[in-house]
Amino acid sequence: MKYDQPGLQPIPKEQLPDDLSEMLGDWVFNLHKTLAYSPDTLKAWMPFAIHILQSNRLPVRDREIAILRVGWNCRSAYEWGMHERVARSVGFSDDDLEAICVGPISENWTERESAILAAADDIHAQSTITDRVWKQLKPCLDPAELIDLVYLIGQFHMISVTLNAMRTPLEEGVSSLPEDKPHFTHAGHAITTRK
Repeated sequence: MKYDQPGLQPIPKEQLPDDLSEMLGDWVFNLHKTLAYSPDTLKAWMPFAIHILQSNRLPVRDREIAILRVGWNCRSAYEWGMHERVARSVGFSDDDLEAICVGPISENWTERESAILAAADDIHAQSTITDRVWKQLKPCLDPAELIDLVYLIGQFHMISVTLNAMRTPLEEGVSSLPEDKPHFTHAGHAITTRK
């Protein structure tokens, strides 16, 4: 999204309180430097965020498919850019990234991957998972994976919305959302992109 007014500018790294700098370690990104305006919230959120990102039961490819689709659906340039880098580092191709934009209707996906994308679309559009998508998910994911998937989608939806609302600037060298890609729902209908 393009904005006329800037949001909160990330706190410069050297101005972060020592306890936050120590907690963040190497994870001192614009996201964290913006959330640092509310240090208690940042401290409470970080352990959950790290668990959801690194320790849930979904394989990394499944996680990145879901995260990128959430970033795409929320039109979060920051989330898309950061996780495009992660996705490429774990083997995503240009075709995979283009298929994220198309969603679960793309022929690029396995049944499991398509179901994960459809779940991200359902939760984004309806704050639930429809019966149709449940039928897709149940044969593909075990109960713990289903729980972790919903938490993952919810966590990254919250962060995408926060990044958009705070107008958090992209990290240096990180790409933005692809502007030339159509935006489809899981039913295959093109939807209007918010400007």
